[in-house]
Amino acid sequence: MNSKGSAIDELKALQDVQLNSSTEYQLELLVRAAETLEIEDPSSIIFIQALAQLSTRHLNLKLSLHRAAFVEEELQTHLAEVESELALIQKWSSLSAEESGSKASETAENIERRRQGIVRKAKEYQSQLARLDLKTANNALCISDLTRLQEQNRQREKKIREKRKKVEAFRGLPANPDLARLSLLQATQELQKLTRAREGLLGGMADGVS
Repeated sequence: MNSKGSAIDELKALQDVQLNSSTEYQLELLVRAAETLEIEDPSSIIFIQALAQLSTRHLNLKLSLHRAAFVEEELQTHLAEVESELALIQKWSSLSAEESGSKASETAENIERRRQGIVRKAKEYQSQLARLDLKTANNALCISDLTRLQEQNRQREKKIREKRKKVEAFRGLPANPDLARLSLLQATQELQKLTRAREGLLGGMADGVS
């Protein structure tokens, strides 16, 4: 700073020299330029270097400003895209909420309709099951009757076989018309009983199945 001060002092000392107005104005400009550029040695080379550095700084500043403007433009474009996407998202969200509400109500209606259908089916199945239980009970009764009648038939067949054996034993002896007529009558009655029992049993089973 001492050299700078001495250079300025020298320039000021030169101001005491009688100069024309133009030269004095130029000298003042040089002094101001030296102070602004912080030049210690106000020589032409130093001035040129300082001006070159100042131009470089100015150019770098302009480039920075251009880059800042470009970045700002990109940010504005990106902001507009984000705002547009946000508007679309809000629109889709509202539409989705409306559709979800309608679907939910529709789903509730479908569930209620299916529930009522299941209830009706359950009632039908219960009615069918009750009828089936009744038929099963009737069939069970008929089967027990059939078993009992089969046992009776076996006993009757056993008696008939015994009577046949007796007839075979009396074969060749003098005929007894009264005994023959009695045996024929008993056999006919037994056959009629078996026929009626069989027909009644089959009719009851047919009614139970239908």
